[in-house]
Amino acid sequence: MTPAGKFKDMFKNPKYYFLCLFFIVFTVSCTSHAVISPEPLKPDESYKGVALSVENMIPQFVYRKGLGEKMDGGIRIGMLPIHGSGVDATITLRDEGSRLHTVNFAATYAEQSSFGATYYNVSRKDRTKTVRRDGKVFKQTEVDTFNYGYIGLRYNYIPSGFWGDNVHLFGLLYGRNFRKTWGFEFGYFHDFSGRTPVSELGFNPKYAPLSGISMRVWFGQLIKI
Repeated sequence: MTPAGKFKDMFKNPKYYFLCLFFIVFTVSCTSHAVISPEPLKPDESYKGVALSVENMIPQFVYRKGLGEKMDGGIRIGMLPIHGSGVDATITLRDEGSRLHTVNFAATYAEQSSFGATYYNVSRKDRTKTVRRDGKVFKQTEVDTFNYGYIGLRYNYIPSGFWGDNVHLFGLLYGRNFRKTWGFEFGYFHDFSGRTPVSELGFNPKYAPLSGISMRVWFGQLIKI
């Protein structure tokens, strides 16, 4: 059998098909999204870290700083400038104690530069630690240290997509954040633009970008002045 024939036979095997699909998801950069703090940082707080995401194979450096009691701002820089550099700001809309409502506005410079707005419904939970004292073991709540879980609704506008047209993405995301130092997030954002089906080019899903999947993890250091 010729090399070309062997190559075609590979795609008859589901294992190779899903391997190629996995590779596409991790290598095609749609745009990039902000790495937020679920609860905006305070004026005396800042954050430095690194983010890894499906959207960008190349790591991003992240810096956030509290700009007020209910607002913080961030900047992220790709190791190559076109790979997900951008700025954003998060504002607290309402604080209900164990639950927060925030909104984030972001602008990104990438292969597909974009502007986005995201609403977050955040659950804030106390952290506890095990303490031994006088031969007794008990749980103690940490002061001003929380874990967060959140869901979000995101709209992204891409002025010039892969095919040169306007793109409107809307979708749902879920994330966790631990002590404002590390976390993860995943979501799906559908392209409602009704553009040329990429199936004509031999790909699926039906509409570009090739994947609306977003997955990311970040880690770093929270600094208090």
